Amino acid sequence: MVFTERDVKQLLQEALQQAQSESDAGDTTQKINLNRSSNWVKALAEQFKKQYEGDPEIRVFTKSDYSNKRDFGLNEMLYDIMVCRVGEVESSVHKTKLLFIKEALWQVESEFAHNTRSALIDFNKLVIGSGKNKLFIASQVKRGTENSFLSVLRPAAGHCIGNVYVGMIPHPSKWVDTDRDVHLWVLKSKKL
Repeated sequence: MVFTERDVKQLLQEALQQAQSESDAGDTTQKINLNRSSNWVKALAEQFKKQYEGDPEIRVFTKSDYSNKRDFGLNEMLYDIMVCRVGEVESSVHKTKLLFIKEALWQVESEFAHNTRSALIDFNKLVIGSGKNKLFIASQVKRGTENSFLSVLRPAAGHCIGNVYVGMIPHPSKWVDTDRDVHLWVLKSKKL
């Protein structure tokens, strides 16, 4: 499946709407924001599942989804969200079916800290992967400062394989009565 820039932006918009519709949980502002952030990752993973629905070779890994636990022994694989194509092999002794990752399709990281240092630390995880597509989600920054923020990520993005997208959504602390607009940039576009 090939995603256009418009497809990616729509995926983010629908995930944000879904996450913002969840009831707040937590007795402090920090816990509420942490739960909102978790709801965001969960909603985005669900949107990826919808995109690949019906393809039995596709697996979406994320902390909140236990559907991969039986086959892989874990929920989350290296990133906040990892979309993979899987294959099968027989075990050597008992001849049982084992699954392996054939291809990384999407590597996704979210970092809502308001500073470029924290953003770059998480962004670095995307550089080390072999995924066809990398998606980094950050908090929206003050209008007019987006290019300054992105200039910190661009050198690392240049060392990624595949397509590199950066999305900005409102920080979870600003989800009430806020602009639900999603901003998206393509930092690198490469046919694999």
